[in-house]
Amino acid sequence: MKKTFTTDAINLKNYPLNDNDSIVVMFSREKGLMRAVAKGSKRPKSKLGARIQMFIANKLMMFEGRNLDTISEAQSLNTFSRIRSDLDKITYSMYIAELVNTFCSKNYNNDESYQEIYDLLYKVYDKIASCNSRQEAILYSIKFLIHFLSILGWGLDFSCCSTCQKPLNAKQDESSVFSFELGGFICNDCAVNHPYNTIKIHNKIKAFLCELSISKLEEKTKYDDLVNDVVLEKCFSFMKKYTDNLTNKRTKVFEVLSRSAI
Repeated sequence: MKKTFTTDAINLKNYPLNDNDSIVVMFSREKGLMRAVAKGSKRPKSKLGARIQMFIANKLMMFEGRNLDTISEAQSLNTFSRIRSDLDKITYSMYIAELVNTFCSKNYNNDESYQEIYDLLYKVYDKIASCNSRQEAILYSIKFLIHFLSILGWGLDFSCCSTCQKPLNAKQDESSVFSFELGGFICNDCAVNHPYNTIKIHNKIKAFLCELSISKLEEKTKYDDLVNDVVLEKCFSFMKKYTDNLTNKRTKVFEVLSRSAI
């Protein structure tokens, strides 16, 4: 007899297995990244059909399989329905799903805290679903990136030079240098002889990112109402480049969606 188990999981993507069945990629609170078969989900009257869409959190009853588990029942916990009504929300939610799918695969970390990542993913989708502007969607995406990478052990150190470990310059009217190869900030003295891929980050932006790193995703910081579109775009672009460098590949969600919108 097949063993059954229950788990809470958030759908990241799905794709067809055959004419009637689908494969669902999801992140589970108890088991991390999972792939499972949703039998009959492509049939018109299937109860699973609506439950396997992207960005839906379900409580699942599943059968263990040799290669793939099978979804027996699915009860929606949160459909995050407002995500699917806005292209910007879809775009940033897809980007987040792609990152979770990449960083939580066997090719990267196997020791992550599944419950912590699940809760963070649930919170960011809930916040993106309820936000009222593209600016808010970008802000919560930045917050997610900072906390997600920190959980995985790739959090940013905003206080010390990654090379000499000396305290970084904190003057608001100056900039700090970030090394993508070292994965951290470096002081101006070390930057002179650092031949690698670097970028200058204004200290006001660094202070904003630092504040986000020490605040919970759902908490409002003193900067949230002060930052403008330009600052948010720069912060997101920086965090995206950092994550792309970690995976050694460029995420193409934004390019694909921009072409499809033309």
